[in-house]
Amino acid sequence: MENIKTTEGNLLFNTIKKTFICDKHGPVECDITIIAGKASEAFCPLCQAEKIAEFNEKEEQERKEKNKRVFIEKMQEMNIEEEFYFSTLDSYVPQVQSQADAKKAIKELIEQKHGKVILLGSNGCGKTHLGTCAVKALGGKVYTMYEISTMIRQAYSPLARKSELEIVNELASIPMLFIDEMGRSKGSSAELNWLSYILDKRHQRRLPFILATNAHLMNDCPHGKKGCEECFENFLGNDIISRLGQDSKIIKMYDAPDYRRRK
Repeated sequence: MENIKTTEGNLLFNTIKKTFICDKHGPVECDITIIAGKASEAFCPLCQAEKIAEFNEKEEQERKEKNKRVFIEKMQEMNIEEEFYFSTLDSYVPQVQSQADAKKAIKELIEQKHGKVILLGSNGCGKTHLGTCAVKALGGKVYTMYEISTMIRQAYSPLARKSELEIVNELASIPMLFIDEMGRSKGSSAELNWLSYILDKRHQRRLPFILATNAHLMNDCPHGKKGCEECFENFLGNDIISRLGQDSKIIKMYDAPDYRRRK
């Protein structure tokens, strides 16, 4: 029992123990508070504890759902596909040296927040996994060449929210840019112009970017020195090739197995 008295010695506050008959838990002991002679209602402390636990559980569930919504919105804002929501550098396990080299190059780009990496290799070798990790670490966007081309074409629609210049300036300014699936189709002169502008601006601003393609380099072309339609250089203009040749890390993952099948 706890007693609190006024300075005059009058009893102001005290608590007493009382047995409460709960419909669920039967007879249980509870604390009754008496303030200035008025007693509080008896209650079941076990029911109260259950209600508090239920309330806390509900709050925790709502917090988790909110965090999940925020996480998904963040992934969608960066244009990351659901397949790669939880991809990390640690979850990327190289099977051959070229994959290890690619992982190292992306790790260094993230740490330095600067650099240019070109990943060449067939489907499933992990290019998108690695590029997405850089975007998640540094912020920015993941786009395929098709998506960027489509956005720019739509910029000329009467309903367009952004102009072509606004789109390319955004891509030239975001913290990290990963352009995937380059070389799916031979770029038009207009595409080469805006691509050159974006990469040149990012180079000048020391902003990192990653390019990924299923194509091969002309020096590695099985058709000889003249190359073929699948050569990476045939999808780019000379100014872009010159820019990329200055300080890019070019990782050739030709021998990499299908990473997705392994998973």
